[in-house]
Amino acid sequence: MAGPIPKVTAAARPDADEVKPGLHAWIGLGILMLLAFVSYLDRQIIALMIGPIESSLKIHDTEIGWLQGAAFAIGYPFFFIPIGYAADRYSRRWVIFWAAVFWGACAMASGLAASFGQLFLARVGVGLGEAAVGPAVAALLSEIFPKRRLATIMSIYGSGIVLGSGGALSLGNAVIEWAKAGMDVPVFGHLASWQVAFIVTGAPALLLAFLVFFVPEGARGRPKTRPAAAPWSDVFAFARLNWVFLTCYTVGQMLLYSLAVASLSWLPEIMRRTYHWTAVELGAQLALWTVLFGFFGQLANGLVVDRLFRKWDDAHMRYFVVGSLLIALSGLIAPFAPTALFYLAIMGPGKYLLNFTGVFSAALQVATPPGLRGRMTALTSVVFITIGSIAGPSMVAFFTDAVFHDKAKAVWSLAITFSICAPLAAVLLAISLKPMREAVQRERVATLAAAAAS
Repeated sequence: MAGPIPKVTAAARPDADEVKPGLHAWIGLGILMLLAFVSYLDRQIIALMIGPIESSLKIHDTEIGWLQGAAFAIGYPFFFIPIGYAADRYSRRWVIFWAAVFWGACAMASGLAASFGQLFLARVGVGLGEAAVGPAVAALLSEIFPKRRLATIMSIYGSGIVLGSGGALSLGNAVIEWAKAGMDVPVFGHLASWQVAFIVTGAPALLLAFLVFFVPEGARGRPKTRPAAAPWSDVFAFARLNWVFLTCYTVGQMLLYSLAVASLSWLPEIMRRTYHWTAVELGAQLALWTVLFGFFGQLANGLVVDRLFRKWDDAHMRYFVVGSLLIALSGLIAPFAPTALFYLAIMGPGKYLLNFTGVFSAALQVATPPGLRGRMTALTSVVFITIGSIAGPSMVAFFTDAVFHDKAKAVWSLAITFSICAPLAAVLLAISLKPMREAVQRERVATLAAAAAS
């Protein structure tokens, strides 16, 4: 598609989007939010149990970094692309259902692990199940809601992840306290408190998975069937045409995702080691901080970007060029804080802005044709999630174990990770601005042409 791209103004945007989402769409969004909450509750609960797990399994920070990072990413390259194709080809509700059942079963299996290897394999399964939800949810929501609202909608969905992270701190801590003496289980014998916590927090996914069938697979007022999955040749043609945007978008998101995962993985332990917080303080104050900055950040980021999108087709990336620099500044200054609350106050803007998933998901959807969205989400996600999940927690562990040789220096390890990743993200996202504008315009012209032809 060479040559100049016809300019389509905001007034001419073809939003199939003309159909307003009804109550059924909002109920569906609420159900998907609930599943996102449970998924991150299962994922983040491990951050509260680093000490007991290290003591029980005789492992160190490096292995914990692998459990929180690589375990969630190692299977993505083999699993994510087929899931993206399934999201384009089959019922997205069934994809989400089986993914939830699988991650819930693996989360419960984590509680039966008696060695590092067994726990690692169980966490791989949790990561695979949770990852399978992403492409299907993104494509599903892009059908139910108009593009002009998509950053907000994706951010509302992402707020379920934020609440799940906060829930892991509060609910998880309550479960750990409840089971602090462990529990005797038939066949498996005595289980430690951390094992019981995995089982209790993993079970809800199995029960709630059935709710996904109440989520609509198309907006009322539109055809019930969606466009057939485009051939793989179209996927590769789209990737070649938009390679600059897709490369900068993916790697920039990977760098920010590394910081988000690193923070989620290590912040509770940093508060213990540096500021000597108790389990009660972690369960209350850190959970409140996570929800306040994360929840409102997720929603506000989406709302602001949707408003900016009326003026700039590259609003999603433009917003996070500036945001990445603020994230770097926040992470680098925070270790100088004399108290725990001062530290969290300085980290607050970074936490606010690191809730970027809704905005980035929307950016890809508005630039991608409908029949390619599941696979393009999968192709980009397999890169940024695989590398980001490994790099974030492992970078912090590397600096602590190999550079400082001091567990108390984890707070500085996180600061160094911020100072490396966030500025690089800002540069890449700045490069992506013009290519994104062009991709959005091409998609808009193609949608208008398809509407006119029908």
